[in-house]
Amino acid sequence: MFPGYYPGSPRNERGSVGPSATYLGIRTTPSYRVGLAVSIRPPKDRARQIMVVVASAVACAFYTLRPLRNAGAQRFDPRYPSSFVVGAPSGFSPVHRVNAQRSGLAKDNLPVGPLHVAWSKNIGSGFDQPALAGDGGQIALVTTSGDVVFLDGNGNEVGRVRGSTRSLAGPAAITSDGTVVFATSAGEAIGVTRHASQPKFLTRIGGERNVHAAPLALDDGGSVVATTTDLVVLDRDGAIRTRVTLPEPPQAPLLVSQSMVVAIAGAGTTYGWTPGQELVRLGTFGAPVDGGAVLLGTNLLLAITDGHELVQLDLVTGARSTRSVASSGLFFGPPCIQPSGRAAMLAMTETNAYAVTIDATGNEIGRATVDTLSWSSTLPDGGPAPLVAMQHTGVLLDRRGVMAFSTPNGRIGSVTPEGVVGTVGGAVCSGHGRSGGVSGLTPFGAAFIVTCESGVVARIDGPVGGAAHDLGVAPR
Repeated sequence: MFPGYYPGSPRNERGSVGPSATYLGIRTTPSYRVGLAVSIRPPKDRARQIMVVVASAVACAFYTLRPLRNAGAQRFDPRYPSSFVVGAPSGFSPVHRVNAQRSGLAKDNLPVGPLHVAWSKNIGSGFDQPALAGDGGQIALVTTSGDVVFLDGNGNEVGRVRGSTRSLAGPAAITSDGTVVFATSAGEAIGVTRHASQPKFLTRIGGERNVHAAPLALDDGGSVVATTTDLVVLDRDGAIRTRVTLPEPPQAPLLVSQSMVVAIAGAGTTYGWTPGQELVRLGTFGAPVDGGAVLLGTNLLLAITDGHELVQLDLVTGARSTRSVASSGLFFGPPCIQPSGRAAMLAMTETNAYAVTIDATGNEIGRATVDTLSWSSTLPDGGPAPLVAMQHTGVLLDRRGVMAFSTPNGRIGSVTPEGVVGTVGGAVCSGHGRSGGVSGLTPFGAAFIVTCESGVVARIDGPVGGAAHDLGVAPR
């Protein structure tokens, strides 16, 4: 964890560091902009004066023009405090999968029983990511073409900003000051606010768009975005604070463990980076993770690998172990996790999709059928076809153990810990793309938002049900 000050900080008249603030228990200092100060005594002659001026100019050029990136981790710009705080901006789900731990755990109770579409709206451009739900019930939608559309809780459009006219948008996050931040295929990081007609900032960061590594939001209004090669820390105005180059592309949403950014590569190798220090290899899942990982506590990652294993990785020791193996069929990632360690996810066999619950010891304690599937069991040559995971999206979970889901057929619903399933009548999304055309689910108070690849967004409502309780044992 970074200290609340940094060497060379500007000090006040009494010699103490300037005023500080506390975010999530971590003490930070405000940003200071400090120029390069060169003290020069009056020269004895003209030649010496010229030499001093030239030396000062060379020093300034070195610090101003040196590259932003080197082969390893670059330290923070000294104009900024060295405190690095990844926090939780207000809202139901200001970042991908609710929070920086990617838990998928809704802050309020999800609806149960008969569900219905409260409203549905066609934005006019497609989505490949879930909606974000920020402060004051604001819904932010980033289209594949880079438009950012803001809706209120009733589905009314309250803002629209053209973020990019010549590139595709990557995953987004809402920062603590309400800015929607995302990277594009043109190598730009864009920040958009609801009340402005133009982007707040457009920063050239280079690299290719990363469609998997969703950004992180910082408590000071900054963010951490990913390209296919780099992690880049931006301040609230879009200026690059520091960056690091990764050995391989991150292939899952970024996470945070205390003050360390965690990135998971395609083969499951996991890296940690505390800005200002060197990038470190933390361990490996041994195989690609499905949809990303979730952080339990401060040091334990859980993810689905090989389609049928729930694997955990200790970020301190690098130890990997299998918590659970699918009793039949395949697991769908990413899992959701409760603070107790109980996990929830969808699973499939050749004929059905299931909502599955696994306790902290790895035992499957709940399985409820949520949809029927059609899987071809033979190859064209007549041989048996291996079971392969169908396209899917991550589920949501609340503290009672109620799970909201979208099946590969596009069926939208929720299931209680007792195995009672409620669904929406008819299709919310049209099409046969990812998970029946569904691009993601987002918790929204006692409801949830569905975004569709076609450009449709819908709010799903229903009875909330009883008081919160821990997961029960669902009937098999």
